[in-house]
Amino acid sequence: MGALSDVGPSAEAFVKAMAAQTPTASTPPARVMVGNYSGFEFNHSVEGNVDFTACNGRELCIYSSSNIGCSRWYLTQNEYETYRVVDLEGQRAVVSVGYIDQLINPVLMREARAVFDSIVFKYDKAG
Repeated sequence: MGALSDVGPSAEAFVKAMAAQTPTASTPPARVMVGNYSGFEFNHSVEGNVDFTACNGRELCIYSSSNIGCSRWYLTQNEYETYRVVDLEGQRAVVSVGYIDQLINPVLMREARAVFDSIVFKYDKAG
């Protein structure tokens, strides 16, 4: 805590902020379309040795929607996520799928990835 900063609502700013974090690592973002909206997809994980006992609440804060709490955190060295960050006409949408360790049943991970891949955002001009 105390290191959180506002990166604004854009998808690109979120991707850059995630890539700039230490001690985590992000793959280079790929441009994607999610429904009718453009965005980015990248993988994110812990890199190196992290002393989780030194983190607030023993949680490594990944990102937050406020400056007083953590929206997403890692509890172990083995967590890994794939993110899609989409620009919804000036507002950012963030969805992710991941695992805490590699021992999770691969069938469950394939099902989770299928749900992740099915998420779309559509603009309804009538509504």
